[in-house]
Amino acid sequence: MHSKALSFCGILILFLISGCDLDPYLFNTKKVDSYTVSGAVIPVAKRDFISFKSQGKTLYGFYIHSDSSNHKTKEWTILYFHGNKHNLEEYWDRVELMYRAGYSVLIFDYQQFGMSEGTASESALYSDAKAAYDFLLANYTPQANHLVYYGYSLGCAAAVNLAVSSTPNRLILEAPFASGETLVQSGTLLDIPGEFLLKGEFNNKEKIKSIHTPLTILHGTDDSFIDINKNGKVIYENGNNPKKFIPVSGANHTNIPEKMGIDAYISFLHGII
Repeated sequence: MHSKALSFCGILILFLISGCDLDPYLFNTKKVDSYTVSGAVIPVAKRDFISFKSQGKTLYGFYIHSDSSNHKTKEWTILYFHGNKHNLEEYWDRVELMYRAGYSVLIFDYQQFGMSEGTASESALYSDAKAAYDFLLANYTPQANHLVYYGYSLGCAAAVNLAVSSTPNRLILEAPFASGETLVQSGTLLDIPGEFLLKGEFNNKEKIKSIHTPLTILHGTDDSFIDINKNGKVIYENGNNPKKFIPVSGANHTNIPEKMGIDAYISFLHGII
């Protein structure tokens, strides 16, 4: 075994002995006092700075108004649930692609991420998703009558859980993990129960069984963080028709749009409705 792998195993043993958990690493938060996002693609006039409450805590984000006048996506809104890294600034390039495809988009930070208040946890994540959905429907109808949930990585758990009770018109999962246990196993390359290191279950593979809405899953074939076979393919097999699985050749955990090709990715976004 390589020295780096041995070192990581040693770290894991210390986690197990000390009773620590990996939740602080799963929720890789970064606090900011304000957001700095580019206006090169999305003009300031096309975005609303928004805030709403979840579990009594204030969450912050942006609502992006569609600038499309000649594509059917202008009637659709993507509720985007971002990944675990830092805050929404990390995912602004994704929002720009959705905007270029003609969608309206709502992106927000979960509790403890970015400007948002509170403490990150599995239950907070689910509450935050429901609060974002309620805010969207209360403030931006009728666009939300045609609604896509798009989850990326950690955000897939938020999207799937919300879809169980509040069904979207389309569900898109990018690099999803099947459960907390498979997430730990994928990231550590050790076959150990996920509850040893994670407090949350994040049981996407079971929840997906009760969702009956068109489902699309994208997963990179070279994703070494969330293994495609133990995660994306498992969720797909458990999902209901109509469903589509798109393995992106050569893509890792973070670069699916680039590996698809930007034009091809935008065409994919057009094709989900």
